[in-house]
Amino acid sequence: MNDKTSTQQSSGIPGKDYPSIVQDKCTKCGICLKVCPTMAYEMRDDQVVIVRSEMCIKCGHCGATCPANAIIESFSVPEGIPASHLDSPSFPNALQLLFRSRRSVRRYKKQPLAREDLEKILEAGRYTATGTNAQTINYIVITDPEKIDELRTIALPVVMKMFAFIGKVVSMPFSSHLMGDEVRERMKNRYVPGMQLLYERQMQGEDRIFYDAPAIMLVTGEKYDETQAFSCAAALYNCSLMAHTLGIGCCFNGFLQTSVNFNKKLKKWMGIPKTQKCYGAMTLGYPNVKYTRLVKRNPARVRWI
Repeated sequence: MNDKTSTQQSSGIPGKDYPSIVQDKCTKCGICLKVCPTMAYEMRDDQVVIVRSEMCIKCGHCGATCPANAIIESFSVPEGIPASHLDSPSFPNALQLLFRSRRSVRRYKKQPLAREDLEKILEAGRYTATGTNAQTINYIVITDPEKIDELRTIALPVVMKMFAFIGKVVSMPFSSHLMGDEVRERMKNRYVPGMQLLYERQMQGEDRIFYDAPAIMLVTGEKYDETQAFSCAAALYNCSLMAHTLGIGCCFNGFLQTSVNFNKKLKKWMGIPKTQKCYGAMTLGYPNVKYTRLVKRNPARVRWI
């Protein structure tokens, strides 16, 4: 490798999909070295250079924190964060109110959701942090009433079979050792009996699976990447918060999430590849109920160490 090529690679080649450094602007403050999560930068011969461009995860932290604007990258937008918004004394209270006012909505109007609202909801999920900035979260959105009916027909027997199996497990002597006393009691006294009641209501014409929601959303990710579980769940929660601000109610649906991963036929119907699994699902719709009081929660379970 000649010197010219070495200089280009260490400084970043303009036009390639990783940052480049304008050395005339660089003040050598070293902030980029400190914020880069993959240690792609180093200080060499009194110059900041990119020595591991192949390690760049395109997070844009370097360009977003460079005080001299000496780093050229395309991973962050030119608009700055409005300080007046984040620094406002009312911002934490407003955010906390958003958390406390969000409810799990199970009664929906028949009105279909506007496509523009669904796109705004997906945008909220798109900006969720992901492990190594992989951005590999996949969304499935179902709004066709016939498809939702078909999905309900497939999912119901899977749900019932799954809880019948759980009912057998919790009745076994070793179940407390397997799942812990708290979970066992919850399964035995609430979930298993509740599923029988759910089935009876379903047979009477009530939709206790999807609550007659006009839309269903699922998030999927690679099954062999442990970080996907958090990334997908966080993205779906972001979506639910945006939905709440738009006057749209949501309810996380563990029945569907677990059923999709439990049944190959259902997973195939959803078009989810074998290498992926469902990490979250929820129903969405305009609420047909109004909540006038905030949520109450138990104190956080914390161990200070």
